[in-house]
Amino acid sequence: MVLEASVIGFLAYWILSEYVFNAYFHDYVDQLLGNHVTTFTAALGLGIGLTGSAIAATLYRNLKHAKSQLETMAAPKIRGAIEKILSTLPSVEEHQRATVAKVSAPSLMTQPSSSPGTAPIQVSPENEQKKLGDPKS
Repeated sequence: MVLEASVIGFLAYWILSEYVFNAYFHDYVDQLLGNHVTTFTAALGLGIGLTGSAIAATLYRNLKHAKSQLETMAAPKIRGAIEKILSTLPSVEEHQRATVAKVSAPSLMTQPSSSPGTAPIQVSPENEQKKLGDPKS
């Protein structure tokens, strides 16, 4: 591969030096390109445009294919994990029932702490904090 690149580089240098130093070759190239410059320009522009469009279409197709594969592979795993997590969480109705039960029957004493030597504290209903889901607040 390096050998091929060096051969191409040598031939390009040879043609360039021939164009610069040989007046007959210089006139020939100018006449050839001068007469057909619009044809070469149009062909070059068309080639670049078609190549770019083909590359863009291929990349877009590959992106769509990869996206569909990701959706089919990852969606069931994620969906199953989310359903499992949601099934372990209490629903809103259970949470409201628990807060209503706590508010309707407030305890006069809190639970004693685990450390010895602490006394239970009495809690009056006025000092009890209101819950967010409490309809009385």
